[in-house]
This record gives sequence, C-alpha cells and structure tokens, in this order.
Amino acid sequence: MNDGYITKDELVDIGVQLDDAAFKKLLDELNEEVASLIGEEIIESLTPDDVAKLADMQDTASEDELATWVVDRVPDYPEIIENNKAIVLGEYIESSDLDEEE
Repeated sequence: MNDGYITKDELVDIGVQLDDAAFKKLLDELNEEVASLIGEEIIESLTPDDVAKLADMQDTASEDELATWVVDRVPDYPEIIENNKAIVLGEYIESSDLDEEE
C-alpha cells in the first residue's frame, strides 16, 4: 500500500553512505521488512471476517481502495506505520554500528 516507508534521505540523515544501486537495494530490503511487520499488525487487529474480506479485496481492489479500507478499520494505522518503521530503522542502526559514530 506504500511504495516506500523509509526514504533515502532518512538513511542519509543517520549516516548511511552508499552508491545509488546499493541504496536502492537497502531501501527495498528495509521497506519490505517494514511492510511485513505492518501487514502482521494489521491482520492481528482485524476481525476474522475483516481478514477474509481483505483477502478477497486483494485480488480485485486498487491500492487506493485497499488503503482506504484498512485506514477505516484500523484507526491506529498511522501509528502502526511509524512504530514499525522506527523498529526497522533502529535495528538497522544497531546492526550496522551507525550508532557508534563519534
């Protein structure tokens, strides 16, 4: 439902320095992880009937229709995005030793 949660600018702001191809690969990996976590949290917050409806809609609805449907049923959706984005960025910073720069 989103082309990218984490941006190149955000990575640059935390000290990541890569060529364009490596940035794209890293962004794809990080955003895939964010999307997976968001998806899990959305599914956990829906009723079984809503989960079935969402599964049916994924074959026929547009991205905008899906996004609207999820936002209507998951009131804390923006928080879910931000929280999972922060988790993935934090794990990346920790695993890459970016937090030890000085």
